[in-house]
Amino acid sequence: MHFDYTPPYSMSYLVFARKYRPDSFATVSGQEHVTKTLANAITRDCVAHAYVFAGPRGVGKTSIARIFAKALNCEHGPTATPCLECQNCKEISQGTSLAVREIDGASHNSVDNVRELIDSFRSLPAPGTRYKVYIIDEVHMLSLSAFNALLKSLEEPPPNTVFILATTELHKIPETVLSRCQRHDFRSLNLESIQGRLADIAKQESLTIDRESLQIISRLADGSMRDAQTLLDRVRSFCDGDITAEETSKALGTVERRVLFELTKAIFSRDPGTALQLIEQTFATGIDTGLFLQEFVSHFRELLIARFGKPSDLELFGMSEDDVAELCQQAENMDAHDLQDLVHLARSGADAALRSSYPKYALEALVVRLATREKSKDLGEVLAKMRSVLKEQRGAKGAAPTRPAALRKEAPKPSPQTPSEPSRGDFDWSNFVEFVGTSVSQLLAEHLRRVSLESATGGKLICRGPEFHVACLSEVENKKKLAIALKELCRSETGWSVDFHADSDISQAAPGSLLHGEKSQKEKVREEKTQELIQHPSVQSLKKQFPGSKIESIRLKRFK
Repeated sequence: MHFDYTPPYSMSYLVFARKYRPDSFATVSGQEHVTKTLANAITRDCVAHAYVFAGPRGVGKTSIARIFAKALNCEHGPTATPCLECQNCKEISQGTSLAVREIDGASHNSVDNVRELIDSFRSLPAPGTRYKVYIIDEVHMLSLSAFNALLKSLEEPPPNTVFILATTELHKIPETVLSRCQRHDFRSLNLESIQGRLADIAKQESLTIDRESLQIISRLADGSMRDAQTLLDRVRSFCDGDITAEETSKALGTVERRVLFELTKAIFSRDPGTALQLIEQTFATGIDTGLFLQEFVSHFRELLIARFGKPSDLELFGMSEDDVAELCQQAENMDAHDLQDLVHLARSGADAALRSSYPKYALEALVVRLATREKSKDLGEVLAKMRSVLKEQRGAKGAAPTRPAALRKEAPKPSPQTPSEPSRGDFDWSNFVEFVGTSVSQLLAEHLRRVSLESATGGKLICRGPEFHVACLSEVENKKKLAIALKELCRSETGWSVDFHADSDISQAAPGSLLHGEKSQKEKVREEKTQELIQHPSVQSLKKQFPGSKIESIRLKRFK
């Protein structure tokens, strides 16, 4: 009797990450600095005995290790271009070669596992091969004892044996191991490389996919080609026909860029209601909160680059020309200080939302905070307004008394030659500082109030002061503004030059500066008032009633 047996199902489908795994140095994306070095080593017959492949996940560490093993054991080699058709190449590709042994460091991390491995070193390469290749993946998972057991073999390896240690966490490998290996650092792949590779795969698979979908997948892959291929596989399974950006966003739980543009538009327009509606509509589609926060912060980062960088910088992110243009337009309409504050708030708020037990509520609170935030104000302007208000109050109310009328004495007015208003020849330093504060920048005027004037003759102004204030005033742009202000104030046809000298012995205000003069004058007035108070009859009468007593401190209180 004859029976036919048919298995219930067949696992013949290969995911993209396996199907399109690179099989030669030429097909590896974005790691030319590694593939060229290994190819040259084979060509020049200077193959090292141990290598460390370090880098982020999914960038080709294990794939290049297998390609290197093929190059060493190809029947037509050693060669930098293995034929991929001989028995050795096929067995290595299928993982059945006796010449190549792949070990998972996470599950073989004990010293006993390494000792068993060392025992296998004594055997010769398999018939028909030249090298034994040991690929230890995630090698950082080995215990310290296991590393120590491996040291001797790495230092004095058996003939025709090559070790390749692959890791995503290089800092966990002992220095004693690293010093015995040739190290290669793998890089995260840029968006252009990932997007180009995905487009090739889509073409080979006869998939119709738009550019924006490729951009979304490439951005979410975060530099990993394997992650990008896995995401493309997932989107392909979700979509029935052509792959569009809308379908890709639904499949991956991401947000469309148009939603981000509308959301930032509502925030910049100070419209929290519209912003909250957009959040609600977006989350109604089942979007992942973590991915949305990631895209949200990335969008603000791109706005920052658009404001202070170049459009070409944004094109490196795989953005279309229309998106770049709209991004630049949004960024240019925002004040530079406001945009920087919003970027900082978005980043810190997103971090807090990710840690929150209620991330969506935290996100809504963040959006409202961004949309209702007060615009930033220049510190110099605020100080100028405060000073103006104080002057008006003094003019309206008069000088406020510091004690009762019986003890009050009018403070002497500073003479024109007091340190509060330094003068050199016919140059009025105080008038110049006030002119800078009203016409140029109040912040620059505050710096000038803390430096002293040394000379202002022959079209050259020289000042000295604390290092911090001199450093600010010495900036090229600030010196240019001050030179223009001098020319306008003095109404001179020739230009002025300014020079500032730092004095490390001064920390607050230089002797002879306006601020130093004001403080000195206040101290003088305070001392006079203190002495007047001590000599007042009422105070002297108290001292007579308490013989031997003395006044330890006096506190002058201002009355309104």
